[in-house]
Amino acid sequence: MENYLLSIYVVQERGTQVTNANLVRQLRRVPASENLGTSLPAVSGMLRRMERESLIRLGETRDIDLTHKGRQLAESMIRKHRLAARMVVDLLGVPLHEVDAEAHMLEHALSDALEKRIQQRLGNPKTDPFGQPIPGSGYREPRGVVTLDKVPNGKAMIVDRIPEDDAELVAYLQESGVLPGVEVVVADVAPYRGVVTLLIGEETAVLGYNVSSDIRLRPA
Repeated sequence: MENYLLSIYVVQERGTQVTNANLVRQLRRVPASENLGTSLPAVSGMLRRMERESLIRLGETRDIDLTHKGRQLAESMIRKHRLAARMVVDLLGVPLHEVDAEAHMLEHALSDALEKRIQQRLGNPKTDPFGQPIPGSGYREPRGVVTLDKVPNGKAMIVDRIPEDDAELVAYLQESGVLPGVEVVVADVAPYRGVVTLLIGEETAVLGYNVSSDIRLRPA
């Protein structure tokens, strides 16, 4: 149930409608170590249970939304997850592409007291290593943040946020230097070719257009 709450929150955070299909797509990004079933009966059964427990409400078109109670629990899970991600990077030096799986294992084990200690030890961070906001941290989104697919060619931007739940993509982004806080120039956005080309200094990174809506940038 915690993973469902987290997944619904993430889908909404990315500005996408939470349909069954979109939820299943996000659930499949949860590490295999979580043993999360994504078959139609498993998903339908969990959603019915969450509705009975007043964690979600289903709209007339079967869209899924969090109730106040559900959002509070989801924010608690997201906060633990992103603090755990920050901790394993800042204190333990875990490579970025391994962070999401480690954070998923840790998030379920963190007590509220330990969460506060970790937060203080890390200096009360506002974002995780991927640039994603930590709920309750006082984070304010910078002005002018847009997704990569909306940036005009030739525009210099700073990477604000990258997705954390695709290990291969994260490894490629790290290798290419496309990380939060890094300035890039959008050399070419070509949906008809299915690619986006970025310049990072004198280096070039080519990304699939399908992931460009999950990468956010802010004005340089």
